[in-house]
Amino acid sequence: MEREVVWETRGGIGTEHLTVEFEDPVRADGVLAGVAEGEGTKEPFRIRYRVRCDASWTVRRVEIDPLGEETGIELEHDGEGNWTKNGDAAPELGGCRDVDIAVTPFTNAIPIRRLDWNSGESATISVVYVDVPAMTTEAVEQRYTCLEPLDSSGGVFRYESLDSEFTAELPVDSDGLVLDYPGLFRRVYP
Repeated sequence: MEREVVWETRGGIGTEHLTVEFEDPVRADGVLAGVAEGEGTKEPFRIRYRVRCDASWTVRRVEIDPLGEETGIELEHDGEGNWTKNGDAAPELGGCRDVDIAVTPFTNAIPIRRLDWNSGESATISVVYVDVPAMTTEAVEQRYTCLEPLDSSGGVFRYESLDSEFTAELPVDSDGLVLDYPGLFRRVYP
């Protein structure tokens, strides 16, 4: 099954078009254009990303192309917590199972789909955080809590960044894709 989704940035400038194939392997292909805001600065960016997961939604490969002269990022994961970045071993990312690309809500679907949830359950996970447009990676800790389990009408999950204390409640559709990310993204299609 293939789905197309479009998100807009809330309170800023940006749009993403995503195509996801929910087969083995799971394939996500997104294109984004927007303006990233940081400590008093604004920087336009455009990227294309591809994420491949196996049937259990374990990330296996991530490609991020900044669609310009800048160098992109290629990450590969062996499924056991070991990563390479642009072909070289990346021990600083060791133990991470998921990826969080800062400018897209798609990557929230990965742990939502990968983990088996009951209402009220929480999981703290190690994640490769990709900062766009800086094009840097680091290992971070995040926590997800299931507020309403995923079913045919969707679900609700609480996301917490344990490094920044940022928290958001994320309503998702039946495929685990974010419908509304308070203050950051809102889905406009479908």
